[in-house]
Amino acid sequence: MSHFDIFNKKLAELKKSPPYVIYVGDNNGEIERLLITLRKRLENEFGSLDEVHLSGLDNEISSWHGELLTMPMFPSGRLILIRHAESLLKKIDATPKALGNYLHAIENPTDFTISLLQFRENKISKKFKALEDLALTYEETQLGFAEIVNEIAERAAQFGYKITTDTIEYLVEKCAAQQKIAFSAFDRLLTFRLHEKEIRIEDIDEVISQSESNQHFKLIDATAHREINECLHILETHTIDEVELFVAALIRLFSEALRFHYYKNSGMDLTEIGKIIGTRPISGYPLKKSAERWSTLVQKYNPDGIRFVMDALVRADRMVKSTGDAAMKRVLLTSFYLMLVKNKN
Repeated sequence: MSHFDIFNKKLAELKKSPPYVIYVGDNNGEIERLLITLRKRLENEFGSLDEVHLSGLDNEISSWHGELLTMPMFPSGRLILIRHAESLLKKIDATPKALGNYLHAIENPTDFTISLLQFRENKISKKFKALEDLALTYEETQLGFAEIVNEIAERAAQFGYKITTDTIEYLVEKCAAQQKIAFSAFDRLLTFRLHEKEIRIEDIDEVISQSESNQHFKLIDATAHREINECLHILETHTIDEVELFVAALIRLFSEALRFHYYKNSGMDLTEIGKIIGTRPISGYPLKKSAERWSTLVQKYNPDGIRFVMDALVRADRMVKSTGDAAMKRVLLTSFYLMLVKNKN
C-alpha cells in the first residue's frame, strides 16, 4: 500500500472530519481520490453536499472567506477545493485586513465544511499556523526508480495484467523516471491492452510514441546531443506540458554529468566510474544503457559547459515555478535554449 493510500484510508476512517486537508503536490489523480473520500464522508453525515472549486491564481482574495462563511440552504455538508492555495495565501498575507478576517474564520471552522487546499510546495507562512494545526496534511512523495517499478507492478497485479519487470523498467526509462508521467503512461497502456490483459515492450513503444508528452524525451535527447536547433524546432512545433518536470529532469541529467567529472578528477579510472554509474538509477535521461547516457553528454559538453547549463537551469527552474501561466513557462523554456545557442563550451 502506497503512502497516499495509507493517508486516504486514514482520512476515510477518522471519527470526525478535519476542517482542512492540505495536499502538497500536483497529482490530479490523487486529488480526485481525496475529493471522492471527502464527498463520501460529508454525504454519509449530512445526506448531501455543496461543492465549490476555487483557484488561488484566478479567484478574488475574499473568495475562500466568503465560502467559509456561507451557510447551506438545506442541511448538507460543504466541500471547498482550492487549487494553487499558495497564491491565495500570499495575497491574504499581504493584506492585513483580509489576514485578520481569514485567521478568525480559520480558527473557528464550522462542523459541516471541509476545505481541501492544494499547494505546490510545503512553504506555508507561520502566520497560518492555525491552519496547519487544524489540518490533516499529505505531501506527495517523489518515488525513486525502483519504487516506481514496484508501484506499477502492484497496480498491474491489482488489475489482473501480466507484465514483466524488464518491461516495467523499460517503461520507467522511457518516462525519464518521472512518476507522474510513468503512471499516466501505464494508465494508457491498461486501456490499450484491455482485452489481452498483457503489456509488452512493443506496446510501450507504440503507445508512448503516439503521445505528445513523448516530446519531453526527444527534447532531453536532443539537449544531451547538443542539437539546440532541433530543441528549438520541437518547442516551435509541439506543446511541452509540465515544464517544471522537464526542467527537473534536465537538472538531474546535468548534475549527474558533473558527478562524472568529480569522480574523474578525484583519480578514479573509467572502469571504476562505470561500475558506480551502472548501480545508480536512471536520472531523467531516457536511454536504455547507462553507458550511452553518460558518454553522449560528457562528449558533447566540457565541465565548464555543464556548469554553464546548470546555472541556467537553476534560474529557469526558479522562474517557471514562480508563474502559473503555462504560456509564460514555455517562453522561459525557449529563452533557456536560445541562451544555450550562445554557449561555446
